[in-house]
Amino acid sequence: MDPYLPHLTDILALCVTWAVGGLLLLAGAGLTGNRGAPEFQIAAGWGAFCLLLTSWGVFVPLSMRLPAVAFGIAALTIMLLPKRRPNVGAWLALGRMLALSLPLWLVMASIRPSQPDTFLNLLPNAFYLVDYGLLPTAARSQSFSLLPAAPYNTQFLSFLGSLLDADYPARGMSLVNVMLQLVAGLAIARALGPLATSSARQPGWGLTALGSLLATLFNPGFVPRIHFAAYGEPALAAMAVVAAWLFVLAQGELARGNPPAQFLPLALALAAIVNTKQTGIALVAALAGAALISAWAERRVQLAAALRGTVLAVLPALFLFTVWRYHVGHAGVDELTTLPFGDWNWTHLPDTAASILGVVSGKPLYFGCVVAAILALPLVLWRQGWTATSRLLTFNAALFGLYNVFIFTTYIAVFPTEMSSAAHSYFRYNTQLSLVLVLSLALTVRNLGAATRIWERPLRGASAAVVTLALLTPIGFAKRLRFDLDMPQPLVWDLAKKLSPYLSDGGRLALLLPGDNDSVATMIAGVLADTPPRRHMLDLLRRNTADAATLDEAARLGYPLAFISCTPNGLRDLPAGHAVLLRHDPDGWHLIATWPYPQDTAQRRWQHILSWPPLCRIQ
Repeated sequence: MDPYLPHLTDILALCVTWAVGGLLLLAGAGLTGNRGAPEFQIAAGWGAFCLLLTSWGVFVPLSMRLPAVAFGIAALTIMLLPKRRPNVGAWLALGRMLALSLPLWLVMASIRPSQPDTFLNLLPNAFYLVDYGLLPTAARSQSFSLLPAAPYNTQFLSFLGSLLDADYPARGMSLVNVMLQLVAGLAIARALGPLATSSARQPGWGLTALGSLLATLFNPGFVPRIHFAAYGEPALAAMAVVAAWLFVLAQGELARGNPPAQFLPLALALAAIVNTKQTGIALVAALAGAALISAWAERRVQLAAALRGTVLAVLPALFLFTVWRYHVGHAGVDELTTLPFGDWNWTHLPDTAASILGVVSGKPLYFGCVVAAILALPLVLWRQGWTATSRLLTFNAALFGLYNVFIFTTYIAVFPTEMSSAAHSYFRYNTQLSLVLVLSLALTVRNLGAATRIWERPLRGASAAVVTLALLTPIGFAKRLRFDLDMPQPLVWDLAKKLSPYLSDGGRLALLLPGDNDSVATMIAGVLADTPPRRHMLDLLRRNTADAATLDEAARLGYPLAFISCTPNGLRDLPAGHAVLLRHDPDGWHLIATWPYPQDTAQRRWQHILSWPPLCRIQ
């Protein structure tokens, strides 16, 4: 079957994802009331779920399935409370977004795990929750994650879905990120609507379609292998634009002398951000700092009131961060840590700065948009004074500056020298701010020149064109969106699935991968352990050579099976250039399966996400 077409199990994963979103919506509505916008309710529901599960997981030595099930039941009971359940407008807005994004959902339905960090720590952490219902510690069952003490907010969402489908996290971590991008798109659509558009009046079809496009394919920071993978960046970007817009709305209320109306969704959105990644606390600090800088710049806003409101808004996030630091301090498992002060990369700052400039010059569209948003601020202020647009432009400029100070600091204090000098993942970290940037520029375009008149009297033809574009672009860009099908990932996936029938839980296998930099070994191990049918507690011997001495070592260590991904010439009587599986018995090693590589794979374009030599191709 075409790998782009969804199977029945893929449709099930979509339904589970929508169910997760529905539970967050109901929980958020129950907490904030049914007058709030659905995107704010979903953010609030996620933040509340993170507070519940983190507190339970740290302080209560019982399965986290108990609070997760209780959360789901409590969310469903909100439908029985007329004054709390989401109103008709909320369901209408979500229904429009779902209808317009259905082609995107169908393209992404069969997404498979991809990218190194997914197999190194993101999926292992998610499935630890599924398997044990507990957070990993040194005193509990072994975690096969590189970073068992990394934050779990996105894993909590896939854990919620696993209550309906135990294998859900394999696809679900990507599908949840698709959902969060579309939630952000709905927030963007609402912000772009006329002033009369509020939580009581939902964006129309054209605006909803535009919001979905701006959150994905029209976003200059959008990269499918980042935003639709299991990474934390898409969740941070989605919640950052929600929090930024709520901060801006609060600033407008304060300028008019009114108390902010959306305080609780803001506080819970920040709680969702803080434990999505270890960088989450810095993003919360940057968002709060940008809000204070923007309020200070607008003289009409009382700074004391803005400071008081900002401090109160970040308290749930600070509570969650403190609880997590307590857990990490007592768990005895690994996370990313700062370097000893004497090893900080002070002497490599020129190299880091040069690498950052190289990244900026290599991404002219994104960083050109950053410059354009900063330059637009004085123009918008001069022409219109303090409006929601000028507030957000000010907020965006401050946020970019503050968060980049943090990124630069991590290169000094956290990263090893080589990664620091190369400004590792600089663009990826900046994509966490991309949707705030997109909304800033979209508001600027809306408010300036002829766009203002068009927006006041939207053209039916333009609306139909945007709707058509939203429906067709996922199909037209399917190959770009499905980064998990980029070669050589399908080869490694197929090899792992061919190995699976020969293994059982607790099985021992020697992975002999000539020339591997551990990337192919990591993906094979991840596919075997974290995709159905899962093989639990595998003992894998990883070697990047395949010769007689390595086979002798595997036999001496008691490994009954050995997989060679690319047999060299002259190794026993094995066919050269094949993937083979050997079994060891008292008479030595014997060939039990051989898999030649398809001849057409060399003609396809290969990405450098995985090492090539183990797959019989020279770099």
